[in-house]
Parts: sequence; C-alpha cells; structure tokens
Amino acid sequence: MTVGGVVTRVWGIARRRAIYIVALVSMVLWGGLRFLPPIVHDRYILSSLLSMICAQGMKPFTARTESNTILWSRITQCGGMPSSHAAVAAALATSLGLEYGWVSPLFQIAAVLGGIVIYDAITLRRVVGEHTRVLKERLQGVATDSYLWEDGVGHTPLEASVGLLLGILCAVLVVRV
Repeated sequence: MTVGGVVTRVWGIARRRAIYIVALVSMVLWGGLRFLPPIVHDRYILSSLLSMICAQGMKPFTARTESNTILWSRITQCGGMPSSHAAVAAALATSLGLEYGWVSPLFQIAAVLGGIVIYDAITLRRVVGEHTRVLKERLQGVATDSYLWEDGVGHTPLEASVGLLLGILCAVLVVRV
C-alpha cells in the first residue's frame, strides 16, 4: 500500500468517525482530565466501557477471511462477533443488579432497555445489513466509495449471546473483584 493509499484510508476512517473525534477532542479541551476520576470510580460506567473495549478488541480476531489474516479495520466497524451492543447493555444491567439487587428499579430499567438494544441489534439492524447488501449489488459501479455500504451491520443471535456473556463477565470482574 502506498503512502497515498494509507492517507486516503486514514482520512476515510476519520471522516466516518468525525463526530466521535470532535466530541472527544472538545471534551478533553473543555474539561481536561477532571472527567477522568469520576469515570474511573464509577463501576457501572467502567464495566460498560471495559465490555465495549473487549468486544471491539475481539472483532479483528473473530472476523472471517479467506487468507486467515487479522482484519484490523473491524475494530471500528459495526456488526460481527461479539456484539458490543449486547456487551454494554449486559454489563450495565449486571453491574446495577450486583450493586443494588436484582429487584431494584435501576436494574429493572437497565434490563428492559438492554433487552430493547439487543433485540434491535439482532432484528432491525440485521435487516438493514441485508438491504445494504442488496443495494450494493444493484448499484455496483455507481456509488462504490461510500461509508454507507458497510457489510454486516446487524448481529446474529450467536454474536449477541457471546456479547451478552462478555458483558456479564466484565461486570462481575469490575464490581466483585
């Protein structure tokens, strides 16, 4: 890959993730490091962040390729094994359940909203991914270099289940250990 290809690739990733980059830079510039201590001491946010980092970090190694190479680009993409949506939802609900009890209103709200997130990741986002594949085939050659044409937007039930187990494990590690 040439230098121009690398720059083009980095620019494409940055353009797709521009909102996240701008939000992170503005938060750091505005607040500095005063946001860091509350996040480190908040076990619920910490377990959710840990589960998201673990789930996204596992995606390059679980992506299927024909040449058995590691796809580092999968670390920032949606879809794939395991589901980071399910991991974050399960980690938040589990950490609240471990701390406040399984019958507390906080756990019940987190469990219901987590169920909605996981259901959405399995059903609606999966259908959107299939529609994207069909549109990509029909519009081949017309719009090839668009970030809207990413494959694998949704999750299978297996991917969501692994994400769910990963989230529970991360919450138990953060809250109980």
